[in-house]
Amino acid sequence: MIELRPRDLVILSSVMGFMIGTMSFFMYIFANGTESVENLSRAFEIAVIVGSSTALVFLSYTSVRYVERNRRLAEKKLDIDPLDRLQNLFASVEDKARSLPWADESPWTAMTHVRRDRGVLTVDLHDLDLPLAKLVIEQVIVSREWLGRVRIITGRGLHSKTIPKLRPMVTQRLRAVVNELNWELLMKKGSVTLRPIGEAPTFKKWLLRLIFLGSPITLVFAFAFRDLAGEGAYDQGLKVGIILGLVLSGMLASYRERQ
Repeated sequence: MIELRPRDLVILSSVMGFMIGTMSFFMYIFANGTESVENLSRAFEIAVIVGSSTALVFLSYTSVRYVERNRRLAEKKLDIDPLDRLQNLFASVEDKARSLPWADESPWTAMTHVRRDRGVLTVDLHDLDLPLAKLVIEQVIVSREWLGRVRIITGRGLHSKTIPKLRPMVTQRLRAVVNELNWELLMKKGSVTLRPIGEAPTFKKWLLRLIFLGSPITLVFAFAFRDLAGEGAYDQGLKVGIILGLVLSGMLASYRERQ
């Protein structure tokens, strides 16, 4: 995972503002031509206003996300490693799996079947029967509060002597709870990945975000639209900027915190 620093946020915001400002400059030139110095001057003025506004909006939004993410990571450092916690959780499943007919040849253990694959917690249901696989899925569901992204390997049922039962059971059970638990279900041929979409912010958190985001964004939008409106329409531009700034701030403040 790439670790961002405050300096990186400033650089990214500046690059984004420069890109949008440059696009605005050329769009104005294409629409109005370059016949006069006034057109070029106006195009440059618009590019500065739009670019600066974009940079400030981007910086405000990413800064709030950066602060909240660091606070959440600091809290997580106090927790037990999710992999260790998950392996300990499935110790009872491992004990029960020892009685399966194929346990001597293909044992299911928490150490070998619960692991990290490319940074993602993975639970492999191979070598389990249907009742024990159901038990694993139920334990995954009740662990939602602390469990982040997790991949469940179901297989495709190619070696089943009858109609595949394991994968249909997993998908049916998870589809019944993904909305309630704020999970997104990503289906692949031999696995199912549960990706947290995060909880919607409470009104208090949304309001705090709106205050921190709304103040700079609404201010810059108000002056930007006032200047873009030109002489004779300053008041109208100011009002439009305030309204758009508040609307955009409210939308940005509604983002969900992913785990």
